[in-house]
Amino acid sequence: MNFEYDVKDERLVRMVVRSLIRKYGIFRIDEEDLFQEGVIGLIKAKMTYQENGKAKFETYASTVIRNHVLDYIRQNEEWISDDGVEICLAPDINPNPVLWEILNKVLKEHCDQLERSIFNAYYKGYSYQEMCEIFEINKKKVDNTIQKILKLARSIYQN
Repeated sequence: MNFEYDVKDERLVRMVVRSLIRKYGIFRIDEEDLFQEGVIGLIKAKMTYQENGKAKFETYASTVIRNHVLDYIRQNEEWISDDGVEICLAPDINPNPVLWEILNKVLKEHCDQLERSIFNAYYKGYSYQEMCEIFEINKKKVDNTIQKILKLARSIYQN
């Protein structure tokens, strides 16, 4: 079978992969590794798509790519936590354990998946620009999210 791959296909794979990264807060698996897995999913989709089906190819391919990438992530699940959020401290950061406990509580009880993912990336040392590209949001949203979480944790800690 001849497999043709164009810019449109690459955009589709990157869109699905970035969506999964944002949704599940995946940072310990390299985006390019996930992209390569997505290309394998794209190949599967091209091999199994039936034009007389009800779904457009892009819809069908998105589902196949997503499922293939998620299978890859599940096979390597030590890289992510059960809920897709992994708050991992850098080795040289040693915060107050009480504050750290409060911070985790704030993240779990007061933040949505995107906010937890942004804070996770922040704690892992990603720059604001990198987070903007990963989450496809602006710097103001990144900064507001981080400040909101820290402010809430500080207010609980001081009480």
